[in-house]
Amino acid sequence: MTIIKSESPQFRKCIKPVVVLGLCLSLLQACTKEEAVKHEEEAGAEVEHHVSLPTKRVSTMPVQKHLTFPGRVIALPDHSVSVTPNIAGKITRVLVVPGQKVSKGELIALLDDRQLVAQLQQTTAPQRTALNQVVQAKIALDLALKNLTRSEALFAKDIVAEKDVIAARSQVELCKAQVEAAEARVAEAKVAPLNVTTQLAWTKVVSPISGVIAQRFLNVGDMTDPSKPIAHVVNLSTVIIDANMPADSPADPKVGQTASVTTVALPGIKYGAKITAVSPVVDPANNTVSIQLLCRNEHGRLKEGQQAVVSIATVASRAALIPQTALVPGADDPAEHFVYVVRGGKLKLTKVTVGDAEDGKVPVFEGLSDGDEVVTSGAYGVPDGAILDRGEPAK
Repeated sequence: MTIIKSESPQFRKCIKPVVVLGLCLSLLQACTKEEAVKHEEEAGAEVEHHVSLPTKRVSTMPVQKHLTFPGRVIALPDHSVSVTPNIAGKITRVLVVPGQKVSKGELIALLDDRQLVAQLQQTTAPQRTALNQVVQAKIALDLALKNLTRSEALFAKDIVAEKDVIAARSQVELCKAQVEAAEARVAEAKVAPLNVTTQLAWTKVVSPISGVIAQRFLNVGDMTDPSKPIAHVVNLSTVIIDANMPADSPADPKVGQTASVTTVALPGIKYGAKITAVSPVVDPANNTVSIQLLCRNEHGRLKEGQQAVVSIATVASRAALIPQTALVPGADDPAEHFVYVVRGGKLKLTKVTVGDAEDGKVPVFEGLSDGDEVVTSGAYGVPDGAILDRGEPAK
C-alpha cells in the first residue's frame, strides 16, 4: 500500500479537483436560493387584495356647522332653596326624605310648640274679659236710651221736670263712652296674642317652592334656628346652562338663538335650549365669553352642578353627507376620520374633516368633492389600494 503525504506533489494534485468541485457546488446552491427568493418576491408582488363593498356617489350641499363648548347645569334663581325655620326651636317631626317630591306650602318639619300654646292661652283670657265688658256696657246703654225716651215723653206731658230729661241724656252719653272704652280694651286684648299666634304658626316649617328634596340636614330632637337649614329643595324642571364659549370662535351667538345641550353621561340625548344672556366681556384668564342658556328638563335627567356640552350653529358651509358607517378611525389617532374613495377601481384611504352626526348621517366639510364615490360600510381593516370588485354598483 502506497501512502501519499500531504506535502507531496501527488497529494496536491489529487486535492485540487476536490476543492474546485466544492466551490462549484456552493456557488450553485447560492444561485438556487437567490432565484427562489426572487421567484417568491415576484409571486408576492402579483398578490392583490380584492374586496366587494357597497359604495355611493356623494354631492355637496349647504350644511350648518356647529360649535361645541363646555357648560354647567345650575338651578334658576329661587329654585334651589335651603329650608330654615323663622324661629329657634327643637324639632319634633321631620316629614320628608331625600328624593321626595314636595309642593309649595307642604309641611317639612314641626317644632316644639307647647310653651307657645300656653302663652296663647294666657293672652286670650284678657280678651274674653274685655268682650264681656263690651256686652255689659251695651246693655247699660240700651237701658239708658229707653229711660231717656220715657223721660222725654213724660216731660212733654209735664209729668217730670226738665232736669230729669237732662239727667237721662247724660246717662246715655256716659253709657256710650263706656261701650267705646270696652271695645278699645277688646282691640287691645286682640293685639296681645298676635305675636304668639305668629310664632305658633312658625313652628310649622313648610317648603317655599315645589320641587324635590335634595338633602335633609336635621332630624327629630335636633335644635334649629334661622341659620340652620332643615332640608334643601330644588326645582329643576327648567335649568340654566352656564357655558364658556371660546372668544375666538366664528360663532356670533345672540339672545333668543336656539342651541342644543348634551351630557357626557347620556350623549345620545339632546335638550333644546335658548340663549338668554351673552356677556360683553372676555375673560382674559381663559379667553372665553360667558353665555347663559335656558333649558327645559322635563324628565329631570339634568342635575344641578352637572357638566354639559353646548352646541350652537355657526355659518353654513358646503359639505357632503355620508353614512356614519363609512367613517374609519385613524390607525395612529382614533380621533382622526378617514373614508375609502374609489380611484381608478382601487380604494384610496382619504382623511376627512367631519361635523356632528345626526340620524346616522355625517357631514364631511373637507376631503371629498362632488361626484366622489365612497365605500359606505364594511371598510374597516381593508388595505389602502385594494381593488374594488363591483359586487354592488355605485348608487
